Amino acid sequence: MADRCVIVTGVASGVGAATARRFAENGDRLILTDRNEDAARDLLDDLAEKKVAASFVSANPANRLHVHNIIAEAMEAAGRVDVLAHTVVDVFAADFIETTEEDFDRTISANLRGAFLVNQAFAKQVRRQADADEAGEGGAAIVNVMTTEAVTARADHVAFAASQGGLQQLTKAVAMSLSAYDARANAVAVGAVKTTFDNEAERKSAKDDVPLSRIGDPEEVADVIHFLASPAASFVTGQTIFVDGGRMVRARRATEAKGAS
Repeated sequence: MADRCVIVTGVASGVGAATARRFAENGDRLILTDRNEDAARDLLDDLAEKKVAASFVSANPANRLHVHNIIAEAMEAAGRVDVLAHTVVDVFAADFIETTEEDFDRTISANLRGAFLVNQAFAKQVRRQADADEAGEGGAAIVNVMTTEAVTARADHVAFAASQGGLQQLTKAVAMSLSAYDARANAVAVGAVKTTFDNEAERKSAKDDVPLSRIGDPEEVADVIHFLASPAASFVTGQTIFVDGGRMVRARRATEAKGAS
């Protein structure tokens, strides 16, 4: 399973950086992207020191030309694509009444348009490879990262929640499209992870709402992404795996209990 060409977006921090390191451990050829190369410098320097085969493309997935450059870099470096781990999540918070059209459009563009463009560009190359009978071991795979707000919502996250729900549905539809080429698409919905909090008070509040009574590590999310992209998950497609310490189970139980009373 090593020597695949793996594209990872949003590698400057958090889950994206952890995902890049996880695939590097596997000996894969990495195409790393982020809008900010300076922010990704620690990761890039570390991978270079470890002699990992990796290229960096400064790119915004919501920009079609930038996405073209990502695929072009993959083709130049490896001549094929095998895995896309799209980890970009752009959170926007504002009272619904105060959210402007510009706020809404920007949030949808960052989270949903970006996912659409990079998923589509990757899928087009997968189709070309399938037509040329160049399918890789276990087939190509997409893993889109979102948050648990794909199925929940907050009053101050109207635009963001809409983008997350849309991304979950987009992933399902992409899975159906890719199935014709023996390729798969799945999603990982992230709950409370250490790198997503600005301060200790926020972290403690989130921890209190997690049945496992702790905050997750980005590496734990990366492990699930790696699994979904591997031949071990070759019969899994169109699914969303919640990596949230059981929080969604607790939310559903509370709802069910209220309905039964």
